[in-house]
Amino acid sequence: MRFSVAGLLAGGALFCAALASPPISGELMLPLAGKAYVAPDEGAGIPSVARGQALGIACAEASRAGADVRVVMQVDADSDDDDPAGFGAVLATDQKVERGTVHVRVPNMPDLSHRTVNVKVFVMDSHGTHTCDAGRVRIG
Repeated sequence: MRFSVAGLLAGGALFCAALASPPISGELMLPLAGKAYVAPDEGAGIPSVARGQALGIACAEASRAGADVRVVMQVDADSDDDDPAGFGAVLATDQKVERGTVHVRVPNMPDLSHRTVNVKVFVMDSHGTHTCDAGRVRIG
């Protein structure tokens, strides 16, 4: 019996998707790598969230026992914001990890309004440090 590498990878991706927890009411789910959110010049195609809204981020490594999970929202330096934020990134601290998904609440900071941020999950555990890239979101 022969197995293809592509078949094994596809099966692994389906398995991880099946393990991910369902979204919380009103939660925006973000995929890994953020490829669906590569934006044209005008910013179209970038999902919008409100301050205080829940985000769900697929990240299988976050479910490892003893993992230290941090969600960082880095202000996109390439966006056309006229008013600089005064900070480069925000650590989202209201979070919960369930079955391959990190549920986090967008910080309710007025200075985050009308900004595009790059969302990343950093997971530190006995296996090392891993990163899950959730892509870009626009905070309304």
